[in-house]
Amino acid sequence: MKYCLTCDWYTTPADEPSKATRSKDAIDHHVETGHTIDSSNGIVPPQLPDLPEEVFVRDLLPARSSD
Repeated sequence: MKYCLTCDWYTTPADEPSKATRSKDAIDHHVETGHTIDSSNGIVPPQLPDLPEEVFVRDLLPARSSD
């Protein structure tokens, strides 16, 4: 499965059996929108919790030392 991390766009083997065509469609979507495309072996795109983006950024940043 190829899916967009920004919008609801995706394509699956059920939609398009050709892996090459799915890849081309994903590239076309990225070129047209600038959105990030990811691939997954699952049958549905992963769902992120509906939280502010800052929560995820904060969790990714290294902890500050208290020197």
